Amino acid sequence: MNIFLKNLVTLNQVILQNASEQFPEVSGGPLRYRAAPATLAEDLLAEVCTEIVSGETRYRIATSGDGSSWALELFFTLSQPVPEIPWVVLSFSTLDNAEEMRFDQVMQTETENRYRAVLDLHRLDQRDALLRALSDLNSQTTLVVAITTDHSITNTITDPKTFFFPKDYYPYIYRGLLPPPPRWELLPRPLEYQHVYYNYYQDYNLKNTLYYLPNNFVLGADDKGKPMLSYSFSAPEDATNMDEVRVTFDYFLVPKVDQGRIASARDQFLKEQPAGRLVPFASASTLTLELELPAGKTDEKNAIINLQSGIADSFTLPARQFVTLWDALFSGGLLLRGELAVQFTGLPPDRLPVKIALDSQYKNKPLDFLTQPAPVNITTTLTFKSSPGTYSHSGPRPVASILVNISGQTFELDEANPNREVKVKTPVIERFIDPNWQPTYEYSLEIHYADGGKINRDHLKTQFEIIYVP
Repeated sequence: MNIFLKNLVTLNQVILQNASEQFPEVSGGPLRYRAAPATLAEDLLAEVCTEIVSGETRYRIATSGDGSSWALELFFTLSQPVPEIPWVVLSFSTLDNAEEMRFDQVMQTETENRYRAVLDLHRLDQRDALLRALSDLNSQTTLVVAITTDHSITNTITDPKTFFFPKDYYPYIYRGLLPPPPRWELLPRPLEYQHVYYNYYQDYNLKNTLYYLPNNFVLGADDKGKPMLSYSFSAPEDATNMDEVRVTFDYFLVPKVDQGRIASARDQFLKEQPAGRLVPFASASTLTLELELPAGKTDEKNAIINLQSGIADSFTLPARQFVTLWDALFSGGLLLRGELAVQFTGLPPDRLPVKIALDSQYKNKPLDFLTQPAPVNITTTLTFKSSPGTYSHSGPRPVASILVNISGQTFELDEANPNREVKVKTPVIERFIDPNWQPTYEYSLEIHYADGGKINRDHLKTQFEIIYVP
């Protein structure tokens, strides 16, 4: 969980304070229609395909749409092979006038003599004509498959001969033609401010309401003025090298709004709507945060986003990239910059700049932002070595054995076992924060001589992983 979500009291204070400053108002081409009678061919039969869905037999007819264009798709079979791809035409009557819609795409499928046909619609009157043709029995609609030969055009009416589908019995056919579910109905209204146009959105039903978006998002600050950014390190319990250590950055961004821009938009809107009001968006159909990280642009899928409150998010990367990320917080490069794509159904997205940056006063204070609940260590193998001559009785004072104590472990070196490997936990956080930092290993020796004497050497330190004793 993002660390700033754990202290909801502080977070709410930040959100409310920022809101009071930023949102003061809130306390295709035409189809060809032809009139031509269809001639039934006795030697060629066509039939619309069927399929079984959840135990129900259905015609393979479907509609789709995105609010500004629509399509009718169907599958049919022919009783015999034909030398070329056929034409498919929907023939119907409107106020006693015979009309036709020719399908834009007809393709043969992998199944023999089976075809897929698609009719594309780009205007409301075309959509409405198709809706009437399918649902009104008086339209006398038929689906005609036409084959061009060297001397003529052969037509056959597809089964079902009457192409009529009551909505109550065939609701699946009309799904792409039905009105969309309840949603915001918005009219884009670009307005100029200081020679730049910004997008605003007028409520279609409440004409006096004009919605607006923030200018950008930046790091928030708590009640003491400290930026709402933190980081922590983690590693598996059995980690043995630096590549296994990860760093997680938590941050909270707040929206910023140019009040001069809003005042200008209000003045322009009031000229058309004397009772007009400007309202900030809090959400959208889709909100997508994209951030530039060392590996490239990254979609932050787990970000919690509210256009009025802010963005709570975190990301985790290899700890070796910490210095690169820390430096990026103070540079003007692309790293840790990004955008929030705000999109409403049926409209292109607005892209709001996002920036994670710190003031230069924090450049040399990385530990101020470290929130480490527990130490992070990796297992390092140290090798203790003693020279065989140490134990030689021909020497001035031969050693009988050496006791070594390090990290709570005690072991003995002697003539039979002059060397020993030992695993110790090594802290690593400092290595990533300060690349010049080197770990220091502290150990103690108890040297026992052959003559019965003993010497203690305590709190010895080294930065080497191979240690010679005594």
